[in-house]
Amino acid sequence: MNTITKSPQETQEIANKLSKKIKKGGMICLFGNLGTGKTIFTKGLAQGLGIEKLAIKSPTYTYIRHHKIHGQNIYHIDLYRLEQIDELLALELEEIMQNKNNIIIVEWADRMENILPKKRIDVEILYIDENSREIKITEH
Repeated sequence: MNTITKSPQETQEIANKLSKKIKKGGMICLFGNLGTGKTIFTKGLAQGLGIEKLAIKSPTYTYIRHHKIHGQNIYHIDLYRLEQIDELLALELEEIMQNKNNIIIVEWADRMENILPKKRIDVEILYIDENSREIKITEH
């Protein structure tokens, strides 16, 4: 599915709708250059999952933020600061991915492509202009 959004709010609305596909577990992988709106998209996903917008921040120093909503584990992973994943982080990510009930949102998913599961939803966000983005969603 390809969509053009004209504002951050429209981007969040697309993400909010997409969140319904992972309510009982799943993985969404975000791809795009710096400043394309991956965190804006993540905030829309979080809102759809019942997490307050203010609770979503890029996990700059920890890489992984864990939220628990209605007994559901939600992991927000941001790999921007990594060139490559070390063995310890790879093991932690693989452990999180083993539980099919976990909801996992990964910004900069290209940094862990070699360990991404086959079943996932990829979201590529492309910059068009200051307000507009092209969003390509692919289900695997």
